[in-house]
Amino acid sequence: MEVRLREEDKSEILRYLEYHGQQMEDHLSEQIDRCMEMISDAAQPRYVVKEVEFPELGVFPPEYAYLTGEDIHRHLAGCKGAVFMAATLGAEVENTIRRAQIKNVSDAVIMDSCASTLIEILCDNVDAMMREKHKGEYLTTRYSPGYGDLPITVQKQFLTMLNTSRTIGLTVSESGIMIPRKSVSAIIGISDHLPAKGLSGCGHCNMKKACRFLRRGVRCGK
Repeated sequence: MEVRLREEDKSEILRYLEYHGQQMEDHLSEQIDRCMEMISDAAQPRYVVKEVEFPELGVFPPEYAYLTGEDIHRHLAGCKGAVFMAATLGAEVENTIRRAQIKNVSDAVIMDSCASTLIEILCDNVDAMMREKHKGEYLTTRYSPGYGDLPITVQKQFLTMLNTSRTIGLTVSESGIMIPRKSVSAIIGISDHLPAKGLSGCGHCNMKKACRFLRRGVRCGK
């Protein structure tokens, strides 16, 4: 699945850069354009999905008992199954950012924001593909390890279940950090009925105490 950053994505990149909406000088706009191009060229987007049927509505099969916490079960209440997904931009994006950190730190910062934007675009595309496949059914929003009370430590079992090291070259550190870093894992519930509003927003996020967006009174979600 090919994804590239476009002009309309620049506002999202600026938000990651904590840009306050002041007039942008031409040289900065050109620098962002150049970084967008470099990250798009470096990206090797890959994803894997696995659909799982539940034995009862909202109940994981026994082999998924490691998905603990009340929030994920509340998010999937009434669902007959779920899509487990993982996506990554690949190692070359990380390498491109690292090289920039040596040569031009401001380029590296912008590239990091470009990569954060691009991985979300990739996830949105996978999400849209699954919604097209499940027309006539209802899908929840994405829910990731580390969100709410679903611990980040389940990441290793989650990725092992998807066999991501072999399928898309995605591994995880002992602390639950995905490698390459610009990667996402998530669960999307599938239901025959419009699901109750899922958990979302800053109040349910494990990063709320350290979030750079929240300190400025804005949200990282759309």
